[in-house]
Amino acid sequence: EILKPRITMKKIKELSRYYYIGLVIGYFTKKDILTWADRMIAENEQFPYELIEISLSGNKPSVDIASKLKQIYGEEILQEPLYQLLGELVNDFETERTTEEEFFTYLSSLHYQESEIVLDEDLSDSLNRLDDAYYLALEGIYGDVKIVCEEAVNELSKYKEHIGRIKE
Repeated sequence: EILKPRITMKKIKELSRYYYIGLVIGYFTKKDILTWADRMIAENEQFPYELIEISLSGNKPSVDIASKLKQIYGEEILQEPLYQLLGELVNDFETERTTEEEFFTYLSSLHYQESEIVLDEDLSDSLNRLDDAYYLALEGIYGDVKIVCEEAVNELSKYKEHIGRIKE
C-alpha cells in the first residue's frame, strides 16, 4: 500500500481558516465542512481534537461549526486561505459556476464579516466600494451592473494566482 503524505498541522490550520471564511460567507455548506473534517480525520494520524467535534456537529448550527474551525487556527491571521477563496470566487464567477448575485453576495458577506475575518485595509476598501457600486447600479441609482461586474473581476483577478496554494 502506498502511503499518502500526511497533512501538517500548519496546513490543517490554513484549511480551517479557508473553510471558516467560506462557511461564514455562505460559499460552503455545513455538509461541505463535515465532509472535509471526516476526510482530515480519516487521512491523518495527527489532527486537532476540534475536527472530531466538527465531525459530530451534523445537528448543530453553522455558527457552532464556525466557532470550532476558528479554535483550530486560533489567533493566527493566515491571509493565504482568504486570498485563495477570493481567487476561487472570481474564477467561479468568470466560468459561470456562480451567478452575479451570488458573487456579489459573497463579496458583501466578506465585507460585513471583516472584523471576524480580518481584512487588510486595501481589500476592505475595495470590497466596500464594489458592494456600494453594485447596490447603486442594481437599484438603477448610479452606474451600470455590467461595468461593476467587470471592475470587480479586474480588481480581484490578482487573487486567482492563489488558487490551489493550500492543497489537501
